Amino acid sequence: MKKEQLYLAYDIGGTNIKYGVLTQDGKILDKGKVETELNGEAIIDCLVAIKEKYSHFYQLKGAAVSLPGFINVDTGYMQTGGAIDDFYGINFKEIMTKKLSMPVEIENDVNCVALAEKWLGNATKSENFLCITLGTGVGGAIYFNGQLIRGHRYMAGEFGYMLTRDFFANQDLPATMSFTASVKEGLRHQYILRKGEVMLEEVSGNDIYTFAKAGDVIAKDVIESFYEHIAIGLYNLIFILNPEKIIIGGAISERHEIFEKIIDKIQTIINHDKAINNTQTSDYVKIEPTKFNNDSGLIGAVYHFITMSNSKQF
Repeated sequence: MKKEQLYLAYDIGGTNIKYGVLTQDGKILDKGKVETELNGEAIIDCLVAIKEKYSHFYQLKGAAVSLPGFINVDTGYMQTGGAIDDFYGINFKEIMTKKLSMPVEIENDVNCVALAEKWLGNATKSENFLCITLGTGVGGAIYFNGQLIRGHRYMAGEFGYMLTRDFFANQDLPATMSFTASVKEGLRHQYILRKGEVMLEEVSGNDIYTFAKAGDVIAKDVIESFYEHIAIGLYNLIFILNPEKIIIGGAISERHEIFEKIIDKIQTIINHDKAINNTQTSDYVKIEPTKFNNDSGLIGAVYHFITMSNSKQF
């Protein structure tokens, strides 16, 4: 009987590092979460400590890493590292292979979400779909014609850089999707700017929804604007790429009411276009949450590791 292969997986974000041990079938045997350290060296030390802990209990085949940024999956070089400044312009794969003393494969975080959905999630029967995550920033992934699209500089799917308002009309006003439609900037930061009484670290996205439910007019307005900017971004993607599905991830996606609200906002845009105003959003695309939510990055990273390992055998 063939021995089960086990993989150590990390999902590194600007706020938290999620980690776990997974089987080759994507089953999570153990998992945990720690806050992301402020500098790159401390983050790497944390990853090493996690590996050393698990090595006492599991025989690990390798480490699969999901992290933000423009990542060359073949060389392991990171042109950018999202919110982690120390991960810009480094060969993360090379560094971690030495630090962990085991094979390492790395992939962009939202690409990992897409791979998880295609492998075991809500896109197993879809050949053309998008993933978008709403969190500290906005990330994206494109899976089309049966394959993940990375682009010639490994930048494909960076929806957070898409403009959702006129940049040239007011260059002092944030215009990209990462600033207008992320939980941190488009929701939390906008609320404190208008409220003027609290600090960013004192207010979570969930707090703002609670405030709105209690009648806070500013919270209600900020949430509506948040939905509008998400809808603008998704509307553009629907008509540029014509996906079968758009799968939304990030902790905010656990609030299932957001899907109806976003679809309503997209429908409002459609209703104002004479060429298509007799159609429905559902005529073009299905919008739904990820199947695995916060575990998607771990599962997708392991799938990527297995795929890369198999390709090197030929």
